[in-house]
Amino acid sequence: MAYVTLVQAKAHLYKTTNEADADITLKIDQASGIVADYLKGRADSSWSDTTNTPGPVQAATLLVLGHLYKHRGDDMAKDAELWEAIARLLMRFRDPALA
Repeated sequence: MAYVTLVQAKAHLYKTTNEADADITLKIDQASGIVADYLKGRADSSWSDTTNTPGPVQAATLLVLGHLYKHRGDDMAKDAELWEAIARLLMRFRDPALA
């Protein structure tokens, strides 16, 4: 399950060559998994990189992808900002938590 295509991911990362395709493909899968996990049961199993994935879900996936690509564990301070952006994008898709 991937929420964005390699073409979308490369455009987001401003990559025009094929030399990093394997790494970008891996990070597409990782980013999609992170977003799906965040959504819990609200992630629709019919979503894919080629079918009906909502724009905010694709945008969140690209944000995570960019973070994984740029910050390879060396700058964890950026995580809080990333999760705030993801929460804003995906809040309408997620079931509210009950305390």
